[in-house]
Amino acid sequence: MRFSICVAISFFIAACAQQPTTQGPTPPQPVQCPGLTSPNQQLRACVLSVGKHPNPSFNESRVEIRNMKGTVLATKDFKSPDGEHGRNVQKMEWSSESQFFVFSTASSGGHSPWHWQTYFYDGKRKTFKEVDDFTGPVIKRNFKLTAPDWIEVQVQGTANDPGDITTGHSEKRRLSTLH
Repeated sequence: MRFSICVAISFFIAACAQQPTTQGPTPPQPVQCPGLTSPNQQLRACVLSVGKHPNPSFNESRVEIRNMKGTVLATKDFKSPDGEHGRNVQKMEWSSESQFFVFSTASSGGHSPWHWQTYFYDGKRKTFKEVDDFTGPVIKRNFKLTAPDWIEVQVQGTANDPGDITTGHSEKRRLSTLH
């Protein structure tokens, strides 16, 4: 009887030793696309070239917000049928708390070179919005973000010249209040 138990235990140990070792889940690979990862490492804003222009800096863009598994959560496409009436992303930045992705754009055909339409993705509402709708036409590419979610842009017009597109004036808004 003892011998039978010893043999059974030996077979059991041998069977266990031959089992493949199981490893934990594979950690997610970083999303591979041109763009910018959020500060909390949960989202990636992918800025893809989708136009016809041979020079990427003049090509049209599509912005995709993806989770770290690569799933597309939202898209904003600036492609035009002729490749000259769309927009391309020029400057991009995440807010410090990772709720907003902000980016300025230029015309792919060189139209209205003074107008730097600026957009933001709102992670809570999962939508894109244009900053210009809340401030007036943005005339400078370089917006400024400060914590937690303030944006400052230079917009058209001065006290003496409402049509001024060279100097303009500064406007500051809190992104979380723009609906």
